[in-house]
Amino acid sequence: MDKKLYYLLLILFLIAAPLVVTGQYPQHIMVMCGIWVIASLALNLILGYTGQLNLAHGTFFGIGAYATALLVQKLGFSFWLALPLGCAITAFMGFLTGLPTLRTKGHYFPITTMCLGIAIYYVIARWDDFTGGARGLFGLPRPDPIPLPFGGSISFETTIACYYLVLFFAFLTYGAISRLVKSLAGRRLVAVRGNEDLAQSVGINTMQSKILSFTISTFFAGLAGGLFSAYMGTLMAEQAHYLLSFEMLIYVMIGGIGTMAGPVIGGVLLPILGEILQPLAGFRLILFGLLLILIIQFLPFGIVGGLRIARMRRAQKRGAS
Repeated sequence: MDKKLYYLLLILFLIAAPLVVTGQYPQHIMVMCGIWVIASLALNLILGYTGQLNLAHGTFFGIGAYATALLVQKLGFSFWLALPLGCAITAFMGFLTGLPTLRTKGHYFPITTMCLGIAIYYVIARWDDFTGGARGLFGLPRPDPIPLPFGGSISFETTIACYYLVLFFAFLTYGAISRLVKSLAGRRLVAVRGNEDLAQSVGINTMQSKILSFTISTFFAGLAGGLFSAYMGTLMAEQAHYLLSFEMLIYVMIGGIGTMAGPVIGGVLLPILGEILQPLAGFRLILFGLLLILIIQFLPFGIVGGLRIARMRRAQKRGAS
């Protein structure tokens, strides 16, 4: 099938999905999948294309969520102004974080980011006057209605409306990151991932490339967090917990690191699987662990990588015959 036709059919399916999948709860899962896809695409940029493991990604998700929510609730900003400002605040925090931490190499960078994530989580959880502390924030409004030029407005009070809002930003995130990784800057990121010393020896400013990737990654993590806060209407400190980073990491690893489709597949399949296994309570974490072990063992490049290898082997067999 032609790739353009495949993408067109996929887009049409996603647009028509709420008409096929009925029921409040299944549609809620669809909205959450879209948010996790955005967050996973953001993590894949710094991990899959730049080779830097950010274990504070979940924390930046929380920063974006709290920044957007506080701008709306405490300062009276419109959601449409608070969301880009929340993303900008998250990206600025990412830039400041990247300046010292990205100078480290090896295991020091993920360890440093994890420590940072723990510190920020406890600040959010205990700053009662500002973030609500352990109680969190409640009564967050849905995005403001968008007025139409010929009268009426687009409201986001329903789950279906929120699905289309998240879907729009998921398309936007996918398109922006895809354009980036296919550009000259994206090739520099891949060169840094492959061999940082070699990339530096041929004139690539590796530090600049890593900071650019890290800042953009945290920007889109903040976007996912801002959409989460507006959709859910409540926000707890757990949304900035460093363990959230590991969930997103699993989404990317199982889907396929260093691919554009991998985070999308992981961000959709695993949350749905988690909901199906919800009756198992704590045992579902054991099943997730076993699934991750099997994926690493038999599909080290994730689902997308495994499909590519299988397709290459079939092509080789056809060529040999």
